[in-house]
Amino acid sequence: MRTELQGLKGQRRWFKAIFRKYGTMHAHGIVGKTILLSSVKDLQGRILADHIWINYTAGFDFAGNFELGDIVQFTAKVIPYVKGYAGEKIDDRLARPQSIDYRLVYPRNVQKMGKLEIIL
Repeated sequence: MRTELQGLKGQRRWFKAIFRKYGTMHAHGIVGKTILLSSVKDLQGRILADHIWINYTAGFDFAGNFELGDIVQFTAKVIPYVKGYAGEKIDDRLARPQSIDYRLVYPRNVQKMGKLEIIL
């Protein structure tokens, strides 16, 4: 669980993170674009999550195309969600039990803040 985000539940805050890659999500027959961000911090530099997937919204589109290592600053709301397997397969339920975690939604005010040089 992202315990550092837990205390911000329901709040809209500024975040800074490093862009890693684009992805896709499939939910209820709908396919959407997502992005993977790492080293998610508040503006004071406190690490809130090592990584997080967030929906790709018009704000990200407006900011332009992102590349690996781009530093992104944006506002988003912190909300809880239930993760884990909820189906009928007992083995899968034991392997991935349900729990509460926190995510970022409704990203706004997206800005590129420069590039972090990544050594692979």
